[in-house]
Order: sequence, then structure tokens, then C-alpha cells
Amino acid sequence: MEFHGQSVRMTMEDGLARVAFCQPDRGNPIDATLGAELLELSGILFTSPQVRAVLMTAEGRFFSVGGDLNSFKDRIDELPRLILDWTSDFHTALVRLRRMDAPIVCAVEGGVAGGAVSMMAFADVIHAADSVRFTAAFPAIGFCADSGTTVSLSERMGIARARRFILCNETITAAEARDAGLVDHLHPLAEVRAAAEATAMRLAQGPTRAYGMIKRSFSGALGRSIDEQLELEAQSLSQVAGLADAREGIEAFVQKRKADFTGR
Repeated sequence: MEFHGQSVRMTMEDGLARVAFCQPDRGNPIDATLGAELLELSGILFTSPQVRAVLMTAEGRFFSVGGDLNSFKDRIDELPRLILDWTSDFHTALVRLRRMDAPIVCAVEGGVAGGAVSMMAFADVIHAADSVRFTAAFPAIGFCADSGTTVSLSERMGIARARRFILCNETITAAEARDAGLVDHLHPLAEVRAAAEATAMRLAQGPTRAYGMIKRSFSGALGRSIDEQLELEAQSLSQVAGLADAREGIEAFVQKRKADFTGR
């Protein structure tokens, strides 16, 4: 299974979908093309039972510079309508990626700005180079945040820290991002890709459906009452308990061997 677009491409092997943003000369910007292609790709990933983990990378000096401002300048009077059109595809793609069972691992080897910070932050595990910087960007051009920023950054950094990052248009170092929870692991640049791939491959061998339940149980957990959250956990665990991977996990534990999960 493969996908080849102008802005993003995907190949898959052994349950691991490798997604790469592939417009390095432009800084891998978020634009109408990326939104449309990511929407199509997210549908493929969401509906394919073969996909058990996703590794997200980018080519070039930047993971992504965020929104393509050059595409704004010549159509400035049309921006209100165009932004609704452009964000429709991109936001739907982000929702699909967030809701699928397969965990997403992100390798960040270059700078990240604007909506791309949020796109990255939705990943389940983030490995970043210790030289990377993360920039809010939105207020610098008189914009407020999109791309799920208010959700993804709040979940990772806490709402007060996320709000300050955006409101004050901060640029933070990789170490500051790790300390704030925005990224999970830091490495020298040359080691980022291998570390992220190792994590992704390990997850691709795990109980995929259970991973999906874990992700969805945490999503919005602080906005639900304790009664609602406990019932959600109970129902989720009940569903997972009937799956083949749960049976395999219990048998492997009793037999003192490593579980051989199939993602079912």
C-alpha cells in the first residue's frame, strides 16, 4: 500500500505506515494541497486494518513552517472564505488521524511553527532533535490559532502553558518543549529518525485495538465527570476483553512467554 502526493507520501511495510512530508524546498507548508492530500491519506490509514502504527517524518530543514503565507498575499480579500475551505480538509484529516487505533509516532528533525506544532502534538509519541525550536507564530501575523492547537497543546502542555505559548508568540527550545510536555524524547539530530522508528516498529507489533481504546479513553478525559469516565473505561475494557489480542495476552502471561499480537 502506497500513497504519493505533491506534499505527502506514504509507504507501508509490516504494519508500519511511514508518512513523510515531502516539500523541503518550501519548508513543508500547510496549504490547500497538503490539506486535500492529508485528508485522502487519513481515510486510507483510518480504514485499513493493515495499519498498526504510523511513523510521521519530514524532509529538509523544517518539519513544517506552518501555514503558507505566500498563498495568502495574492488573495487577501478572499481569506475569510478560503480559510474555511482550507481548514475543512486539514481539520478533518487531523480528526481522523487522532481517532484511529494505530498509534502515531513523530520524528521531528527540523523547526516547527504555527499549525504544524499542533499537527505534531497530536502524535502519541514524539522524538525530536535537541536542536529544534518550536514557534507559536499565529499572533505574529494577527491570527488566532487553528489546526486543533487549543486541544493538542492543552493536552500536552496544560492549558495555561499552551495559552501563554500562543498568546505571547513564544519560540521555545527543544529542552523547554520536553520540560513542558510538548515532546517526549530528545536526541542528537543524527539519532532522531532511528529512535522514532524503533518506537513505531515496537508499537506496530502491539495490540492495535487496545491502543485505540486507550487513546480514545484519554481524549477529553478531564472534561468528563468521574462517573462518565469510569463507565467509559469499563465499557472500553469490556469490548477489548473479547478480542483475540486480549486472549493471546492472557495466555502468554500464564505461559510466561512474549505475546504474539496480531492487531485483532
